[in-house]
Amino acid sequence: MADETILFGLSIELWALILSVTAIIITLLKDFIIPLFFKPTLEFKYEEKAPFRRENVSINRTPTTGTFLRFSAKNIGRKPALNCRCQILEVKKGQTKYGDYQGFPLRWASRPESIINQTSGERLNIAIGETEFIDLAVTTNQNNLIRLQKYHPVDIGIKEVIEQGKYNILLIFSGDNFKPYKLLFEINRKNSNNPADVTLKLVKF
Repeated sequence: MADETILFGLSIELWALILSVTAIIITLLKDFIIPLFFKPTLEFKYEEKAPFRRENVSINRTPTTGTFLRFSAKNIGRKPALNCRCQILEVKKGQTKYGDYQGFPLRWASRPESIINQTSGERLNIAIGETEFIDLAVTTNQNNLIRLQKYHPVDIGIKEVIEQGKYNILLIFSGDNFKPYKLLFEINRKNSNNPADVTLKLVKF
């Protein structure tokens, strides 16, 4: 009888151990192993041509014309990328940090101000195989400045216009279910009122 009680106790402990190990394995599979194979993977791209670069665009339905520069984010992974957003981390001109741009939120090309004013359009899901565009900068024929394209239609306390010249712009692209990407762009506008006298290059991501 005593032997049976010991065996019964051991079997309970063994089942408890098996259940605990099984729970740990399921958690590891669900939270760590499966996401390694089924996760969003983003590919970023910019080219000096449409649809990345749009020239001779009328702005605010006025005689003002401009050049829009934007880059793409394509989800080439196996899961939708959730609640994506993009911010400027830093702007540099040469070796000099040009203003404090950390936290400057960039605008989705698919979310015009008419939508932003009514809904929360800063975060966006990117489905498997889909491509979304992010507006980075615009130049006009009124001056030789570079206007960074903020998400918020109201003043966020960060200067959005920088002078002509060559800059390195560091961005962070983040979301709920993937590690953030850091993208480095080089933008250069000549001392000219021709809005097409601007170039953009994706240096690395």
